Amino acid sequence: MRWYKEKPEEGDFVVVTLTDVDKNSAYADLEEYKDQEGLIHISEVSRSWVQDIRKELDEGEKTVAQVIDTEGDNLTLSIKRVNEKNKRDTMQRWKKEQKAEKFIEELADRLGKDKEDIYENIAFPMQKEFGSSFHGFEISEAEEDRLLDLFDEETVAAIQDVAGDNIDLKQEKLEGTLELTFPQGDGLEHIKDALSDIEEGVEVKYVSAPEYSITAWGRTQELAKKRIDSAVRDIREKIDNLDGQFEFSRA
Repeated sequence: MRWYKEKPEEGDFVVVTLTDVDKNSAYADLEEYKDQEGLIHISEVSRSWVQDIRKELDEGEKTVAQVIDTEGDNLTLSIKRVNEKNKRDTMQRWKKEQKAEKFIEELADRLGKDKEDIYENIAFPMQKEFGSSFHGFEISEAEEDRLLDLFDEETVAAIQDVAGDNIDLKQEKLEGTLELTFPQGDGLEHIKDALSDIEEGVEVKYVSAPEYSITAWGRTQELAKKRIDSAVRDIREKIDNLDGQFEFSRA
């Protein structure tokens, strides 16, 4: 998986594959950067004293390192400065970006564009804005506005379609209670009008006069909240226009 920067910066955490390990140093290829190699000195392998790197590291091993110097042809890397959280988060990001390669290929097909064009104009901007292109796909529905700040509507719709086909996110649920009353005798008809055309992912059920339950689902908590807020806003507006009384409370 390619990264939007041509070269990492000092302080960045990177996934590396160890390629040449000797007693005092090790060379490593950076997985997210093309033709980038780093050097790990024996002093940067462990916080404990190390006599021979070969007893600590193996050729072909994948791990996480921190970039501590970017001068010269080879980057200088450190393993001892990487804590468990750094390692877990960086590995998780890299694995998700590998999955996103399939998404990028599908996006190219949907938009009728070259894969290289998708990388340059969609994947790289998402990496820069959201920390990974995978996360851009992941939040494409819940935080649609953030994508619309970067891309046109056609592109965002295609990103959402690809995400919907590939990312299996747990459905989050939000519930609340509506109280709808009308002083006039035809209140029931007004309530039916107000509750018509409820958006997808939202359900309103009668409980007992004047109470109704409202439930919204979404792949993320943010999407469920967006849906319930939108539905409540629309119902409130209709009730107000019909001179009724409206109250909403979250469960």
